[in-house]
Amino acid sequence: MNKAIWLGFFFFVALVLLLFGSLALTKIPWGKQLKIRFDFDRIEGLRKGDDIRVEGLKVGKVDSIKLRDYGIRVTGVIEEEFTLHEGYQVFVESFTLLGGNFISISRGPSELPVLPPNTVLIGKAKPSALDTVGKVLSENKDLITEMLTSVKGSADEAKRLIQAIRTGEGTLPRLINDPKIFDGLLRAVDEFRLLAEKANNGTGTLGKLINDPSLYDELKGSLVDIRAAAGSARQMIDKIATGRGALGKLMNDPKVAEDLEKLMENLRKSSEDLQKIMGDIASGKGALGKLIQEDTLYEKGKSVLDSADNVLGRVGRARVFLGTDYSVYPESEYSASKLFLRIWPDETKYFQAGVSLWSLSAAGPRITFKKQVESGEDDTKVLAEVFAMYKIPWFFDNHLGLRAGLMEGKAGGGLDLDFKLGEWPLLMSFDMRDSFKSVEDEKLDENIHGPMTRLYLKAPLYSPGGDTWVKQVLYALKIRVGASRLQDDPEYFISGGFEFEDQDIRTLIGLLGLSR
Repeated sequence: MNKAIWLGFFFFVALVLLLFGSLALTKIPWGKQLKIRFDFDRIEGLRKGDDIRVEGLKVGKVDSIKLRDYGIRVTGVIEEEFTLHEGYQVFVESFTLLGGNFISISRGPSELPVLPPNTVLIGKAKPSALDTVGKVLSENKDLITEMLTSVKGSADEAKRLIQAIRTGEGTLPRLINDPKIFDGLLRAVDEFRLLAEKANNGTGTLGKLINDPSLYDELKGSLVDIRAAAGSARQMIDKIATGRGALGKLMNDPKVAEDLEKLMENLRKSSEDLQKIMGDIASGKGALGKLIQEDTLYEKGKSVLDSADNVLGRVGRARVFLGTDYSVYPESEYSASKLFLRIWPDETKYFQAGVSLWSLSAAGPRITFKKQVESGEDDTKVLAEVFAMYKIPWFFDNHLGLRAGLMEGKAGGGLDLDFKLGEWPLLMSFDMRDSFKSVEDEKLDENIHGPMTRLYLKAPLYSPGGDTWVKQVLYALKIRVGASRLQDDPEYFISGGFEFEDQDIRTLIGLLGLSR
């Protein structure tokens, strides 16, 4: 292996270490975090980020929710370790009638055995308050029907009673229409008259109260006090009228009246100016009038908001990957290092841009290049790559993608078929691009009949969905094996790469979209 290949290999290793360290620093938890798992039949709208509470105390949050063949697996992250006993209880409960769920844990009786660590807890969802009310109404449908029937019967009885009163039938109508009641009322009036006579004569409690002279004296004293208060009020009014005291000066000072008149005049002028301004605004005059009345400003503002919503919506759905790849072709004695940026606007397409560095050996038997011919030295070629991939929705259930663009500095394209081997995601690809054919014109000749073709299989070192950063890094590491020059004497190759999702670059792309 020559110096150029070693240079490319060390370049690849440095990039992998840099990316590995960056991802490791972002994934290292800075506090003590423990995983806890639950199995539920149903979760009543529980979402990622909802609270986990032990005996009402918040200890963590829901980290992930996955649908399994039988039930739902919920994984949470807790910040405080606690002990569970047999007889524990786990429920999904609601904060209020309007929603908001959390996982409630009861640790169980302390006298029972302690559960082993990492036990998957079995829980169930408590029905919401609205579901409970609906269930109660459904279970007591017959009783409610009987109650409504009884109310209707009572209303019918009241109707018949009123009708009976109108027709004079029954006990109550006779009680209302009986003349004896009128006679009793007359006797009551007579008794009231006798009571008034006793009061006038001073007999009895009421009579003494009315005829006692001490009450007259007390009432007379109260009238004297009222008369004195009225005199004081008259004196205060006289002082105000003659301009004595602070209130009198305020009411009678001509300067105060003049200042008040000026104030009213200023208010009148301000009101007229305000009316004029409002009229100008209503007629569309001036900057404020145009801002309010002209539709073009509204349309421009609406267009800006729509554009911002469109950009932010796409940014929220987009995924951005930064990657590198190093391939070795032993028979041709050259290597290729790639650095690329891949943007997925959605799950059906992506755009990729990057650079490919070829480290060419002068001793290589298959590729001829200018430095090799002129001086017999090794050389490095820098080739651009810009292409797009679009998945064909009506073919292979959206698992087949078509690529086209600039590949290793030449026009080309390819097909990608993604599938799974158990839980392991695999990608089989076929590439075809225009080949380099002239040292004089292109400074490079790949010595191949027709286009350059490649067929290869790519796989990660770990299946997706790992719950630790080490597993996620292993999933980001990719291995490719395949063959090139398929129409001539095929040459086998192997490559390794690293692809990870970068949130900072996605944010930068969103900001660039907003500035546009």
